[in-house]
Amino acid sequence: MKYFFITTIFLSSFLLFGIQPMVAKIILPYFGGGSAVWTACMLFYQSLLLVGYLYSFCISKLKSVYQQLAVHGLLLVVGMVLMPLSLESIATTEISTQPFVDIFTLLLLGIGAPYFVLSATAPLLQYWLSHSVKSAQAYRLYSVSNIAAMMALFCYPLIIEYNLTLSMQAWMWSGLYIAFSLFNLSCLYQVYRNMDKTAARPVQPEQSKLASGANVIRCVKWFLLSATGVILLISTTNNLTLNVPPIPFLWTLPLALYLLTYILCFFDERVYLKWYWNLMFTVVSLVALFLFFIGSQFAITAQICLYLVVLFVACIICHGEIAKSKPGNEDMTLFYLVLAAGGCAGSVFASILATELFTQYYEYIVGICLVFALSVAMEWQKQQGKVERKLIYLNVAGCLVFVSLFYLMQSQFNKYNIYESRNFFGIIQVKDIVNIDNPQRRLIDGYTSHGAQALDYQGKPRPLSYYRPETGIGIMLNLMADNGSGNKVGIIGLGVGALAYYGQADDEFVFYELNPDVEYVANSYFDYLTSSAATITVHSGDARVSLANEYQENGTQGFDMLIVDAFSSDSIPQHLLTTEALTLYEQHLAANGVLAFHISNSYLDLRAIMSGIEMQSGLQSRYFKTSDSATDADQAEWVIFTSNMDYLAAPQVNNKSVPLQEVSQNVIQWSDSHSSLLSVIKL
Repeated sequence: MKYFFITTIFLSSFLLFGIQPMVAKIILPYFGGGSAVWTACMLFYQSLLLVGYLYSFCISKLKSVYQQLAVHGLLLVVGMVLMPLSLESIATTEISTQPFVDIFTLLLLGIGAPYFVLSATAPLLQYWLSHSVKSAQAYRLYSVSNIAAMMALFCYPLIIEYNLTLSMQAWMWSGLYIAFSLFNLSCLYQVYRNMDKTAARPVQPEQSKLASGANVIRCVKWFLLSATGVILLISTTNNLTLNVPPIPFLWTLPLALYLLTYILCFFDERVYLKWYWNLMFTVVSLVALFLFFIGSQFAITAQICLYLVVLFVACIICHGEIAKSKPGNEDMTLFYLVLAAGGCAGSVFASILATELFTQYYEYIVGICLVFALSVAMEWQKQQGKVERKLIYLNVAGCLVFVSLFYLMQSQFNKYNIYESRNFFGIIQVKDIVNIDNPQRRLIDGYTSHGAQALDYQGKPRPLSYYRPETGIGIMLNLMADNGSGNKVGIIGLGVGALAYYGQADDEFVFYELNPDVEYVANSYFDYLTSSAATITVHSGDARVSLANEYQENGTQGFDMLIVDAFSSDSIPQHLLTTEALTLYEQHLAANGVLAFHISNSYLDLRAIMSGIEMQSGLQSRYFKTSDSATDADQAEWVIFTSNMDYLAAPQVNNKSVPLQEVSQNVIQWSDSHSSLLSVIKL
C-alpha cells in the first residue's frame, strides 16, 4: 500500500512542476517575453496550491472515510475526462491593460482543473497514509514530493524542452496525468480496503494540538517563514532574468534549489544548525547587496551561482525553522494549508504589491531583512531550551550592517536619477550623467542602457550609443536617405527614439513599443521624436501581435526597412526571432527592402540565430560590429538582410561589414514550438 502512495505522490509532484515552465513558455510571447510572465505564473501556481491544500484540509474533516474517497474519486474522474491538454486553450492574442489578471484567467481556464487535483494530492494522501498504516514517517513523503518536483524542473529545460515540440510536450503530460489518476484511484481503493468505512473519521491518536492561543503564534510563524521563502524565490528569479531572457532553465533553477531546502530540512532536521546557517547568512547578505546593485558587472555564470547561494542559505533558515516546529500527524493538513497560504501571500507581495509599491526590485531587499527579523523572533520566542542571546545579537548586527550599506549604496547609485518607473514589463530609469566629459541623459532598462542623448546640443540631438551614425544601422539608414526620401521604416522597439533622427521629410517611421512607460519617457525626456523631420507613429502593444493584426486587416505595410530592436533589459524577446516571426517580417517588407537586427548583448551570442534567419529567408547578410570609442563606450552589433545589390555593393557597407558566414559557422533555427536559449548563452 505504501508504495502505491509513494508512486502517486511522486507522479503528482512531477506533473505539478513539469507543467509550470511548459505553460509559462507557451504564453510568454503573448505578454512581451519579460520576466514578469513567470512571476505572474508563480502567483497562479501558489494560489491554486493554496486552494488544493484547503480542499485537502476540508475533505479530511468529512464524517466518514467513504465520503472522503467518493468526493476525491469523482474529482479524479473529472480530471481524466478533461485530457488531453489543449494548447489552444492556453494561447491567446487578446491582452488587456491588466496582464496579471489576463494570465491568471488564462491559466485558470486552461489548466485550472488538473492543476487543482495535482495540488491536493500530496497532503491528502499523506494524511490518509498516516492514519491507515500508523506511519511515523509521513512527513518523509513530503521529501519524496519535492524530489519529484526537482526532477521535473531539471528534466524540462535539459531534456524535454530541448528535444520535444510544445504539442508533443502537451501530449506526454496528458498521458502521464492519466497514469497518475489511475494510480491515485488505486490508492483510494487501498484506503477503502484497509479502513473502517463507518468510522466517523479516520482514527486519530489524539485531538488537534493547535487550538490554543500559544499555537496560533506557531501558525503565524509558519505563515511568515513560508511567505519569506517565496518572496526571495520570486525576487531572485526576477533579478536573474533581468538581463537574460526569462527562459525555463533560469525559472526552474531557483525553484529547484528552493525545493531542495525543503527536502533536506524535512528529511533530517539536523541539517539546520542555527549558528552555522545564521552566520553564513550574515555573510551572504552582503553578497546579495552587491548583486543587487552591480550584479550586471559579473559574468552570467557568476551571477547565477551567487544568487543561488544566497537563496539556498536563506531558504535553509526559513524551511529549517518550519521543519523543527512541524506538528503531529493530526494537524498535518492544517500545517500544509498554512504553508500554502504563506506561499500565496509571498507571491502576491512579490508579484503585485511590489510592482505598485516599488520602482525597483526592492522586494529582494525586503526578503533579506525578513530573514534577519524572523531569525531574531524565532530565537526570542523559543519555547524549549535556552535562548541564545549571541545568536540574536548576530542577526541584529547583521541586519543593521545590511540596511546601512543598502542606504549608502542606494544614494550613490540613484543620485543621477530624474525619473523611475516600474510596471509589468520591467523597470526603467532616466539618468542625467554629468560627471563625464560629454554629459548625457540615458534611459536604463533594468541595468542596461537603451539609448542616450547629449544634455547640451545644437539643432537636433545626434544619436549616441548603439545608434550613432558609424554603427551598422546608422550606415544603412543614411544610405537609404541618400537614395531619396519617401521611405517607410518600421522599428520594433522604441527606446529613446534615437532612430527617428535619420528620418527625412516625407519619410514615415512606425515604432512598435510594448511598454507604455517607455513611450512616455521617449516623448517627455528625450527630443529625438519631436525633432525628427519624418512622420512619427508609435503603436502600443507586442510587435508580433500588432504586425499580424495589421497584415490580416490591411495587408502588407511595405516597409523599405524593418528594424528589430526590441530589448527587455539586455535581451531580445525570444518570440521575435523564430521562423514564424521571420515569415511575418517578410510579409511586411517591400521588394528589395532591408531587414535589420540589433544583436548587441552581454550574455547571449545571437549570431547563430542570425545564420538560421539567413538560411530561411534566402537573403544576403552583412554583419556590422562597431567598437566602443573615447566618446562612446557602447559596442554595437547589427546584422542586416537584403536582396538589394545597390546596398550590398555600397562602399560604406563593404568597408564596415562582413558576410555573416565569416563570423558564425553555427546555424540555429528557432520556432514558436521549439527553441532553447541554452545553446546561445555566453558562459
